[in-house]
Amino acid sequence: MKTLELLRKAVEGKLDRGEEGLGYVHPSTLAQGCLLAAGHELLRHPRAEPEARRRRIMQAGTLSHERIMGYLRPFIVARELPFLEPELRIKGRCDALLYIPPEAGVEEPGFYALEVKTTSSVGFAEVRGQGAPKPEHLRQCLLYQRGLRNFYGVPVRGGFVYYENRDTLEYQLFAVEYDEGELAGILEKLPRVISLAREGKLPEGEEYRLPADHWAHRYCPYLPLCPYGQEAVANAKREIPPAVKAKIIAERIVRKELKDPRKGRHRPRSLEELAREFGWE
Repeated sequence: MKTLELLRKAVEGKLDRGEEGLGYVHPSTLAQGCLLAAGHELLRHPRAEPEARRRRIMQAGTLSHERIMGYLRPFIVARELPFLEPELRIKGRCDALLYIPPEAGVEEPGFYALEVKTTSSVGFAEVRGQGAPKPEHLRQCLLYQRGLRNFYGVPVRGGFVYYENRDTLEYQLFAVEYDEGELAGILEKLPRVISLAREGKLPEGEEYRLPADHWAHRYCPYLPLCPYGQEAVANAKREIPPAVKAKIIAERIVRKELKDPRKGRHRPRSLEELAREFGWE
């Protein structure tokens, strides 16, 4: 087929859907760790529409992405860079590819993948307190790095996860070194999920799904199709978990103590001390 003919098919909506009509898995789905959701994506099952509040949050995040990209414009080579791994049926878009030139005076110049996340004050306090990205965001950044390396041959040295507190506009930037070992547990199981999808089947077994108490069940777009997820949501406690309560109250107390030097304490209390004080151990 000539290139011109291929482009005409794209314009006319006549492109081949690909191998056996299988879909592709998005990095955000794969990074979450639920290969049952990956199976739904491969089988092109319909995704539930997010509720109105979540849609507004996503829209606000999109606008914030535009603004944040402006801050990093001097180092951006490309934005929303697509990549594809046909063998593993992975298809995604990296938020941005950065290039830090040697003349910038840094120790490790080169190409880097960027992932941008906006979050609530509670989520922001969590990643700042941990001093590291959330595991699912770290894996997503690694999938971006892997995709850019394999699809474009770009010698990506590593990546960055940029968090912004959408309530205060504070930010936190984390470096993510390229380490494919972090993805091994997921990528080793994916071929089996693909094989089952070719037969029109979903994977079964605990090793392919998230723990019952995982927060992501509530927001899964395939929840209406997933009895396991529905049961997990139904059994979940409706009240705010103690650990989250501790983080919220701790943030307020620490800020107050830092602002008022007349307090009797010589230092702010840690989250662990506050958890013990409130009986949330």
